[in-house]
Amino acid sequence: MEFSENKINEIRNIVENKYKTKYPDKMDRYNHILGVAKMAKYLSNIYNIDSSRAEICGLVHDYYKYESEDEMKKLINPKDAQECAKYPVLYHSYASAESLENVFGIIDPEMKSAIRNHVFGHTNMTRLEEIVLISDYTEENRKYDDCIKVRNVLLSGDLNQAIYDSTKYVINFLNKKNIVPHPMQYEVLNEYERKIKNE
Repeated sequence: MEFSENKINEIRNIVENKYKTKYPDKMDRYNHILGVAKMAKYLSNIYNIDSSRAEICGLVHDYYKYESEDEMKKLINPKDAQECAKYPVLYHSYASAESLENVFGIIDPEMKSAIRNHVFGHTNMTRLEEIVLISDYTEENRKYDDCIKVRNVLLSGDLNQAIYDSTKYVINFLNKKNIVPHPMQYEVLNEYERKIKNE
């Protein structure tokens, strides 16, 4: 299902208004959101998937980034809440996925999954899921050295390598911080290593 420019603008305005009114000191996050939407739209045109769906995923992916854990627990099911308690970074992605229908009125399982899994992905991702994942890491406002390296790989046309590299860099970063990576991060790393070897 394609979405109209009016629908995209409506979603963008809702997200912008939330950040301006509720989190005026977090407008750099809103600029990140715009960057993810822009990159996702750009990549969708390269990889021949609907750009409106990719752009909307980018706009919605951090909708609940700064809500309290208690607020986000109300939006997600108990099983997901248990996982989020172990890996708190997932709270906002799981809650933001729920906002796709609850706030924006869109029922689309693939889009919901792309938002839900934008932090580190999962195995057997669809192209939309891959694009939202890598757009979050490589959008133009990301100034970290690792993000710039991956963006260069991505823009050279190597999506699989970009996902592998970004996953590896995040795992290394977490290990340096003595934070235990999620098991799925290693599964994604191994899957894309296999994809690269088979190319």
